Parts: sequence; structure tokens; C-alpha cells
Amino acid sequence: MLSAKMINEMLSPANGAPLAQVPLMVFVFKVTERCNLVCPYCYFFFSEDQTHRDHPAIVPMGTVEGMLRFIHDAIERHGVKTVQICFHGGEPLLLKKAYFERVCNTLINELGDRCELRLTVQTNGVLIDREWVELLAKFSFSVGMSFDGDAEAHNRTRINRKGRGTYAESERGWRMLLDAAHAGRMPVPGVLCVVAPGQSGRQMFRHFIDNLNVRNIDFLLPDVTHNSLSATRKFVEQCGDYLIEVCEEWFSRADPGLRVRFIRDITKPLLARLDESIPAVLHPEVRLFTVSSNGDLGPDDSYRPLAMRFRDTGYNIARHRYADLQTSEFYQEMMQATTALPDACDGCVWRGICRGGEKKHRFSIRNGFENRSVYCSALYRLHSYICARLVQGGIPAERLDQRLQYLAEMKSSASMHHPAAAP
Repeated sequence: MLSAKMINEMLSPANGAPLAQVPLMVFVFKVTERCNLVCPYCYFFFSEDQTHRDHPAIVPMGTVEGMLRFIHDAIERHGVKTVQICFHGGEPLLLKKAYFERVCNTLINELGDRCELRLTVQTNGVLIDREWVELLAKFSFSVGMSFDGDAEAHNRTRINRKGRGTYAESERGWRMLLDAAHAGRMPVPGVLCVVAPGQSGRQMFRHFIDNLNVRNIDFLLPDVTHNSLSATRKFVEQCGDYLIEVCEEWFSRADPGLRVRFIRDITKPLLARLDESIPAVLHPEVRLFTVSSNGDLGPDDSYRPLAMRFRDTGYNIARHRYADLQTSEFYQEMMQATTALPDACDGCVWRGICRGGEKKHRFSIRNGFENRSVYCSALYRLHSYICARLVQGGIPAERLDQRLQYLAEMKSSASMHHPAAAP
């Protein structure tokens, strides 16, 4: 049986830093808009959004320079102190290594003494070799690798242009990164896995931990909306089963060094002090922007397939600044969806911690974000399961009830007082 002390140790931040509100700006930087894989579920290449066809395959230095001007302005005018730039694609390692190094040097030389600069990269790992490891280590990149599960599951969906699975190549790249991290040359990499309904979350979790020695992992629900034909009741409940199996396995291991982000995102606010500020509850994602290779600005790029207004915002890094975005229609709509929950969430015990689920899963063409999540029933079961395990571990139920009420009231207060939510 897990003790309350063990639970708190397992959920502590990886770097030991307390939760604190810091001015943070995050950029999903599309350094390439091409890929070496053809994953059938990819929202970037296989959705209604085909803007990548008109964008440069490789980001030009002019876009890099435009982003630097944007960031300098945000630092000077808006007090931004931490900037995270995630090299994204497509597949970002399609960049020539010399050009990759040039871009990194430019970012560090311009920003290194003006803010806390965090460089991350999300990759399928197929192209990783010793030279890439050296480059990523040189610039202290935090690396996320995309796996879809064990070899059988991965090879069904993460395929190359010849239709062949790529598990062996990704595993090779993963182990090279892991060796470098264990040698103290770079941060420990993490894994992102898309939930596959009908598969065993427990089996996939065990594979990642026992076979690949993963220590930091997250599981992403498939990108579906209320207009997606695939979002059947069976599909939703199987996704919930998958996540609950992951939780069961995580709790059973009682390993303080094994971090699962979606579990921590649910439990950390529940276990924090009532007077502790948790900014992510109030304003998640509102300082997160995608910069396309041509400099176009928009929200998190996974929102681009939802509607034209999220992929053709009219804003570009060369012509606009953060203050411009704050008054833009897309920013205001995203803020409204972040701070004001759908009416369907009223009275739900989990509304303060669930926050209606991810906004994209609430979307419909007819109502925008004013819907409960497609995954509502699965999320309800997931939150109920995690709270029950916390109580079993010795966390007083009364404390959790107080925390849930506090978070719900804080969410309501944010909705009432934020300008975007004003009538």
C-alpha cells in the first residue's frame, strides 16, 4: 500500500523546484514542415490543414530573426523571464546539422543573457546518430521521443514512406540518447505516446518502463472533436480504460523517480496547499504559440485542423508583437475557452481540476468550445480512480474535497474576472 509520504515523493517536481508563477512564453517552432514518416493519424499532414504545402520545407533565418525580435519585445514590454522553444515539425532532425547548429547558436547568443532559455525538441528518433547526440548535448536540449507502444503497436502506425515500421530505428536513437543522459552529458529524455483504444495501457506502460528504461513519459488522447466520426462511445471508453490501466501500473510500482505527466497534472494541484498558487489551473497555454516556418503565428498547432481561423490567423512574426496577439480574435477565443468552462460542466465535482479537458476535445463546428469534452465520461472515471487511490494511500478524503472545492471556486473566479470572459 502506498503511503501519503510516498505519493508526495512520487509527484514532486523533477528538479525539486516549487510551483511558482513565472512569466513564461512557449513557442512550438516549426523548423521543418516535412517528415520522414507517414503516420496515418498525424494532424499536421493528414487533416484539412494543408498549409504546410505552401510553407518553406526548412525554416529560413529570416523567420528565426523575426522570432527573436518578437521575444525581445516580450521581454522588454511584458516581463517575460523564461522562454521555451520547442523545435518541432514535421521531423525537426531533417534540418542539416550545420544549419541546426547555426540556428541554436543564434538563439543562445541573442537570448542567453536576457532570459532563461529552454531548448526542447520533439522527434521520432529515426534519424538520431552520434553526431545528433553530440549536437543535442552541446545545447542541453530536453528531448521528447514519440513512440506508439511496443514494436508491434509502433510498427502499425509509425511507418516510413515505404510502409515499413520504424520501431528498431527509434529504439536505436532512444538508447543513444539514454546513454548520453546517463553519462551526464544531457537531460534525461522523455517519451510521448498516443493512446490507442483497444490496446492495453498496462502492457504499453510496462514495455516503456521495463524494456526502454523510460523515466519520464506522457500519454496523449487522440485528437478528436465532436465532429469526428471515430469518436464513438466505445472509442472513448477504451481510451479511458487505457489511461486507468497506466495509472494502476504506476501506483503499483511506487517508484518516486517514475514520472507520468498526465497523472502529475491531475494529482499535484490536489495535493498542494490551499494557499499555493497553481497558475496552470488558471491560464494554461495562453502564452503558447506556434511559429510556422514562414513566420505565421497561431495557437498550439494541434488546434489548426479545427477551423480555418486557427491556421490562418493573419498574424506573422515579422509584422506583429505579443501585444497584437493579446487583442486578436483567436487569442481571445482561446482565453475565453481556457477561463470559462462550458455550461455542461456546472456542478461537476471535477470541474476545477479537469477544467473541461483539453479545449480541442470540446470543439464542434456548431458551438466552438462550448461543449463538454468528447472524453468527458472517460475523464470522470480517470479522476475518480486517481482520487480513490490517493485516499487509499492515506490522503484524507476531507482534504481532497476541500481542494476540489477550492479549485472549482478559483476557476469560477477566473471566469468572472478575466476580460475575455466578460459580457
